[in-house]
Amino acid sequence: MPGADSKRVSKKLKELGIFLGWIAGLFLIGGLAWFLTLPVRRRILIRNVNNSLRTAKEVRQLEAPFAADKPVPRWQAAKAAQLGSWYSLSNSEDRAVIFSIMVEGLLAPYVVFVSPQGDIGYPIPLGAHSAQILDRLAPEVLQTYIDRLAEGEALLREKK
Repeated sequence: MPGADSKRVSKKLKELGIFLGWIAGLFLIGGLAWFLTLPVRRRILIRNVNNSLRTAKEVRQLEAPFAADKPVPRWQAAKAAQLGSWYSLSNSEDRAVIFSIMVEGLLAPYVVFVSPQGDIGYPIPLGAHSAQILDRLAPEVLQTYIDRLAEGEALLREKK
């Protein structure tokens, strides 16, 4: 019965095609939702970081994601963004970098202010747990993160 085998195979292929179509549809919907909610997610992040900065008695506030004055080659921007997200500040020439340090299996978020000359300030914890981790963090580990931020900042300013 060659016809019965053919029908069984075509039925399996049809079921597989429908299943793969559902999976592709879910990925498409998820990707569109992620892409279309980007401005909302940015505003929520900026608002929450600004609240944390106010709690830390910091007068500088994030304004928007950093946009370079001149075109930055894609590889430089990607290398600068490996460690964190860059933001411009309201009423200031400084920039801010939000980054996380993985310690004890937990992500601890911090913000660092970078001057126009490239000077990097001390990390400001964005939560109570982050403050506890910063106190226990080895100075060498913290210096490694700061060095990587300095390399990214140098690429954005085209020092390297």
